[in-house]
Amino acid sequence: MRRSIQIVPLAVSGLLIAWQFHQHLSQGKELASVEAQVAAQRNELESRRAALAAAQETNAETLEAERQAGNETLLPLLRERAAATQAALDAAAKSQGMGNAVAKALDSDPSQVERDYQRDQTRANLDLFFKLTKLSPEKVSQYVDLEVEMKRRQDARMAGLLNGTLSVADAVSQRDQAYQEQQDQRREILGPDGWATLQGIADGMRNDAAKSLTSAIQANMGNNPLTQEQSDQLQSAIKAEVAATTMDDTDLFRPVDEWTQMVTDHEQHVLQIAAGFLTPAQQETLQFLEGENLKQLLQQREQRIKALGIKQ
Repeated sequence: MRRSIQIVPLAVSGLLIAWQFHQHLSQGKELASVEAQVAAQRNELESRRAALAAAQETNAETLEAERQAGNETLLPLLRERAAATQAALDAAAKSQGMGNAVAKALDSDPSQVERDYQRDQTRANLDLFFKLTKLSPEKVSQYVDLEVEMKRRQDARMAGLLNGTLSVADAVSQRDQAYQEQQDQRREILGPDGWATLQGIADGMRNDAAKSLTSAIQANMGNNPLTQEQSDQLQSAIKAEVAATTMDDTDLFRPVDEWTQMVTDHEQHVLQIAAGFLTPAQQETLQFLEGENLKQLLQQREQRIKALGIKQ
């Protein structure tokens, strides 16, 4: 049976377009910012940074989209960004000491010009969101300050991990604490109506992602298609798992066995729920798809580690 299954990759272009807006509501384009700082600090690597920035920005957006949208828990979607990740890998391989350069850039104190640039970029990226929430100029300034500060903390954590001065456990703890603090402050700044708008966008993204993933699973079911009721139940299970997923680049510093177990746990949770309403043949197909996804995620993990210059 498994030999007859043809993997149908999910078309994520529409998801990524929508994700660009959602990403602006969170922490910005991490590696694009990293590359801009590295280029400023290390002029001799300028030509390599240009190629790496373009590739890693594409890769970073896709990875982050998959984390928030739940693609890390299900289905082999990594083929969609193979070209971008390979380009990033090649560029990183040519740049010796990439990890140290990134860490140095992240750990450096940005100039006033750089801080102003970060604020201007954040404000521009969130312009549509500010219009939707109708924030006052004062609240807009507070929100921008919050996002810039959280990005600074994120950069500091990454620098500590790359330099070996911060443990993974401490980084994860700081990340989770910072996220909760960020959410609390966002709620306070936005007020009830603005917070509801933000949560509505996030819930819509999760629902759209779960629906797309369920459609991709249906395309692989062959002679055992899901009924509408099964499809709805599976979509609900996937959406719940999407909301529970918190993995990001911090987790790349974990040992591979630990990282693999975290991904497997998410996949197994979906399988356990699905066992209550899928037939044995459908469960076998779903389990096969998750196994294929894990293989590709492990390959992508290695590419990501090399692109970031993480030493393991």
